[in-house]
Amino acid sequence: MPLNDRKISSIILEQCAGIEERCDGYKEEIIEVISEILTYEREHRVAVTNIQKKISDKCNAAARFLAEKRGYDSDMQEQET
Repeated sequence: MPLNDRKISSIILEQCAGIEERCDGYKEEIIEVISEILTYEREHRVAVTNIQKKISDKCNAAARFLAEKRGYDSDMQEQET
């Protein structure tokens, strides 16, 4: 990994320390999502990929994680019935 990429990664990880813990495991989930997005970016530099779809999928997965942990899914199901 080039020096610039390492610096960017370290800055992002430092900023993640200040993320509000919205539920158990939230910080770890966000750090994992960001790490995977950085990997997608590196892959995209080498070979053109559908990076926007991959990033959207990752963001949606993180949103589902938060919704499940906070019980939004069960609240929404109760409202529908």
